[in-house]
Order: sequence, then structure tokens, then C-alpha cells
Amino acid sequence: AGKVFTGDEDPVPHAHVTTTTTHKSLRGPRGGLVLATEEYSAAVDKGCPMVLGGPLSHVMAAKAVAFAEARQPSFQEYAQRIADNAKALADGFLSRGARLVTGGTDNHIVLLDVTSFGLTGRQAESALLDAGIVTN
Repeated sequence: AGKVFTGDEDPVPHAHVTTTTTHKSLRGPRGGLVLATEEYSAAVDKGCPMVLGGPLSHVMAAKAVAFAEARQPSFQEYAQRIADNAKALADGFLSRGARLVTGGTDNHIVLLDVTSFGLTGRQAESALLDAGIVTN
């Protein structure tokens, strides 16, 4: 979400419906967004209140603050640092012979192929958690 709000990435022209969280890279309250092209916006607007429950005014206000902060140059710098750090992590894995599912990263996500280490994703997640590293 962070790189989307800085204008660096825009998934909407490439997907009819896009979802994202507001509490990770956007630094907002726990929650999410559903973005849709105009063609599907009415259906999303109609279906979401019934599926997702009623809006909470304090969460809506916190999202508004997060969106306003995301328009600031300091947030753009923050989002770029996240992407730069992810690229450094990906490059570090690659330089040590690890395989990445996508061969690298252009955003904040690094998807490591742990099968090359003889592990399942669950085993890798558990071992990393034991070492104090949270993955998802």
C-alpha cells in the first residue's frame, strides 16, 4: 500500500478489484481497502458493507490521517527506504545462492523459495520465528 500511495505503483489499471491492508506499509490503523475500476465500483460499493460489517468512525478517521500522511514527502522517503531495504535483502539472498520466486523485488516483498534448503514454508517460518524473525 505504501508504494501505491506514493504514486510509484498503481494496480487498479491492471486488475478489476484490488485489496490491501492499511496497517502495514501504510502505517495506518488495522484494516484494509478495496479498490475497483469504475466498471466494478458499484458492485463493490454494494457488497462490501454487507460482507465487511459497519464502518467504525474512529477507524475511518485514522485511515484519513494515514492517507494524509502518505501524501507527505517524508512518507515517500519512508516508502522508498522500505523498497531499497527489500532490494538489499533480495540481493543478499541472491548473492548467497538462494532462489527468489520472482528473481528479485521491485517493492517491499521478498519471496524466498525455501524448497532449495529442503524446507517447507511452514518449517522455514517456524525456524525464523524461533530466531526472532517474523515472516508472513
